[in-house]
Amino acid sequence: MPSSIHARTSLLLSACTALSLLILDPASASAAECGCNHEIMPGTTAVNGTELGVEPGDVVCVMAGDYEFIRFREIRGTAEAPVVVKNCGGVVNVRNTDRAYAVDFQGSSHHFHLTGTGEAGVEYGFRVSAPDKEPYPGVGLWFLDKSTDYEVDHIEVYETGFAGVMSKTDPLCDGSADQDKFIQKNVRLHHLWIHDTGGEGFYVGSTQGAGHTITCNGQQEVRMPHFLEGIEIDHCLVEDTGWDGAQVGMAREGCSVHDNVIRRVGGEMVQYQWMGLQIGGPSKCDIRRNIISDGPVNGIFVFGANDTTVADNVVLRFGETNIYANIQNNPGPVAYRIAHNTLVGFGKAAVQVFGDKIEGAFAYNNFVVGPTSAIGAGNDVGWAAEGNLFVPTVAEAGFVAPDADDYHLTESSPARGAGIDHSADGFTTDLDGYLRAKPPAVGAYEFVMDSPTGGVGGGSSSSSGTGGGGGAGASGGGGAGASGGGGAGAGGASADDPGSDGSCGCRVAGTTDDATNHGALALVAGAFLSTRIRRRLRASR
Repeated sequence: MPSSIHARTSLLLSACTALSLLILDPASASAAECGCNHEIMPGTTAVNGTELGVEPGDVVCVMAGDYEFIRFREIRGTAEAPVVVKNCGGVVNVRNTDRAYAVDFQGSSHHFHLTGTGEAGVEYGFRVSAPDKEPYPGVGLWFLDKSTDYEVDHIEVYETGFAGVMSKTDPLCDGSADQDKFIQKNVRLHHLWIHDTGGEGFYVGSTQGAGHTITCNGQQEVRMPHFLEGIEIDHCLVEDTGWDGAQVGMAREGCSVHDNVIRRVGGEMVQYQWMGLQIGGPSKCDIRRNIISDGPVNGIFVFGANDTTVADNVVLRFGETNIYANIQNNPGPVAYRIAHNTLVGFGKAAVQVFGDKIEGAFAYNNFVVGPTSAIGAGNDVGWAAEGNLFVPTVAEAGFVAPDADDYHLTESSPARGAGIDHSADGFTTDLDGYLRAKPPAVGAYEFVMDSPTGGVGGGSSSSSGTGGGGGAGASGGGGAGASGGGGAGAGGASADDPGSDGSCGCRVAGTTDDATNHGALALVAGAFLSTRIRRRLRASR
């Protein structure tokens, strides 16, 4: 046979074998492309990492398709080698219409990364919903049972009976989750789209800092909830929530809420559950570069928290106060630092601070559409206010397009250069990431041409949608700010790996056939096709 025929024969055999694999087992082909160590197939409802043999650094692929719910247990990586759990082959749809959960992590899971970046061109690789309200309201993403050290990104959570995302462990009767026994650490929640929730968009940490009553062996006991050390919520879009847009409690260190859009909150009008963003005691948080709008009571609500900074935010259209801080029962002393916020549309006040144990608090360089009385402090507050600018109407503020919720500054805005330099206090960039001028503009935005950045850096405008840099606006689309996260992992197993069958090296959950059976079937099909090709070649000689 001429060499050219040999070449064509080999090429045809390879093509047919590949085609047979795609036709007979497209999931395995996708899994190989995704670099999976383990596959979770549609219809699976429980994934136990120990039983599946998940090890640090493994990639667990949730194959595209429909799921009623997925309950992950004992997913345990290390700081150096987290376990990656990602979608593969398209979008994973999880919708549980009759239980209180859609996707949850339990069994002391730790050091894992749940990401919806498994398919190129898909912004949110998981769509998660738990709309049931009776007897227990549903939670979309739920991280409990001493889960810690995890990252979650690029997931859409919608139509939940209660919270969109819940991140905390309530006290347990065995005492293992008590305040002196367990600390939730190093959690990052980013690039999530949360909407149409019955309760909060985010429910992070306990709100029962004075004690949580539980029933053990028929007796009521009061246990102290655990602390959080390291919680970051960023580049998320939260909209149309029944209760608060987001609430954080018990975050005693390392708390940051930045570059988010939170809008249309408190729709259920439940008392005390109608804030844009609530920071509860004894949290110590940094709240920067958010755009928070449209709620019945307060935009940013700091209640009983420790030292907290609220800076470079745009807060719009709240029924009472755009930024409210009250020391409540915190013994103090604490400092609430409120600087460079743009505050428009409020029923009572732009900024109110209360508490006689507050020391070193201030309001610097805020831009307020309203009367000079709109920023104030009550009780015996250790407080300073300077550099704030008040204009009577939106028309006099010099905003680019306030009707479209674009509160960047025009060239004629009185906010330009009207502030006092507080860069030494840590206020060096604006909401878009541009360096502050000296003297700076008041409010969240610097006029770009005044910035030392000179129009080179920074990010997207306030009306941007997904991707891009900086923050995203109150009228933006499906996501906010700079893209990030993602999560690729190691490839499939080699021929030397335990359990390798020479195909994708995947262990499969939720199927009756293993990868070896699929591979054998594909090889039979390939052999059949190749035999037909050889016969045709012999006939043509």
